[in-house]
Amino acid sequence: MAEAISGGRRFAYGLGAAGFQITDRIVVAIAVYFYLPPPGRGLESQVSPQIFFGFLTLYGLAMLAGRVVDSAADPLVGYLSDRSRSPLGRRRAFLVYGVLPMVGLPVLLFWPPGPPGSALNAFWLAGVLAAYFAAFTVYVAPYLALIPEIAWTQEERVKLARLLAVISFPIGAGFGTAWTIGYTGALDADYDPVTAMRLVVVSASVVAFVLCVVPIFAIDELRFARTRPSDLSLRESFAATLGNRPFRIYLVAQLAMLFGVNMVQPVLPYVATVLLGRDEAFAAVLGAATLVGIFVALPLAPTAVRWFGPRRTMSWSLGIFGVAAIGLGGLVPIPPGAPGDTANVVLAFTVSGVIGVPVAGLLVVPHVLLSQLIDFDEVRTGQNRAAMYFGVQGFLTKWMYGVSLWTLTLLLSGFGNSPDAPDGVRLVGPIAGLACLAAVGLFARYPEREILAAIERGSDAG
Repeated sequence: MAEAISGGRRFAYGLGAAGFQITDRIVVAIAVYFYLPPPGRGLESQVSPQIFFGFLTLYGLAMLAGRVVDSAADPLVGYLSDRSRSPLGRRRAFLVYGVLPMVGLPVLLFWPPGPPGSALNAFWLAGVLAAYFAAFTVYVAPYLALIPEIAWTQEERVKLARLLAVISFPIGAGFGTAWTIGYTGALDADYDPVTAMRLVVVSASVVAFVLCVVPIFAIDELRFARTRPSDLSLRESFAATLGNRPFRIYLVAQLAMLFGVNMVQPVLPYVATVLLGRDEAFAAVLGAATLVGIFVALPLAPTAVRWFGPRRTMSWSLGIFGVAAIGLGGLVPIPPGAPGDTANVVLAFTVSGVIGVPVAGLLVVPHVLLSQLIDFDEVRTGQNRAAMYFGVQGFLTKWMYGVSLWTLTLLLSGFGNSPDAPDGVRLVGPIAGLACLAAVGLFARYPEREILAAIERGSDAG
């Protein structure tokens, strides 16, 4: 009989999410800025910004190539974790295998072997990204699979998901803009831009390693997890997962959401420098406004889920985020102190703050919905395959991460990322917002009542 875990162990578990969020922000936010910096900021483009065939950039192509390798790892890791009989636990063993490469590989992105703009750097970027994404999957898919196994009711899962958000988002996503403060500070200390960037990245990776190690020691699956190995083959497990119709609906909606949300944070340094005429550190101030919105809304998330249910809470969150993101398109490049600058800055802070409110829901509710779907599958099949669900989700969502970053780099390269040609930066918000509004329509088809009724019948039968 599994034991209920203490609040301290839940907190320790949440630190792992903060750690892998840091590595993700290094790859998603900092590496884009390092490889494709705005003109005049002291950094040279490490890969050519040229557009090929009207829609491909080298950075976007490298990201997509990395995702090809990565996508194959997700269902495989999920399958192996579900079937594992390691004495460490079928989830914890993979955390041990994945932690060091996951935090170490992003550092290599900032030591490209060729001169700025060379093809060698593009190959380096693609290879390191592929290795990183695979290592990320080895750690993260089994880590997330623990959620329905250590939190057994919807109420417990909402609390655990909120705890993960409270711990991980300020550290992980906050770092996605706060790195600019450390970078600016290193420049002020007379480090050259490349060295300043490397100091930030190496320091962050050390912190990420410490955070990701903590859950390995805190969560003993043999004591705290309700789990049993699956006996399905890889093909059978993959087919059964995709055969779950509600999961397919959830997954398509999730892809639309990730396409939009994943483009907003990496564009904030461009908003600060290109549209507002400030330095990179100003992006951290905009990010702080988002954090305020998140912390205002996070305490309300359990109440919203209890009153409206996970599906409607998700839909409202996506709708608010989408409308707010579209507002970024109203920003124009105005120098500080010039007429219109105050209105520009007020709009930027308003959008940043409003976006934080629905992000609280987007951080909590997907874990609850996917846990529902895992329980629903176990009722249908009699198999506990949480990691395969996270693996299949990762298989497709990581492609979408690649597509969203490819779209971002295409906009910046094709429509401009400078005050003289700002349209690439200005288009990001409206495109991201429309994708989130499309996800609202998709979630309207999610059969939540049917799922909960089936879980309740299965529980009564058990």
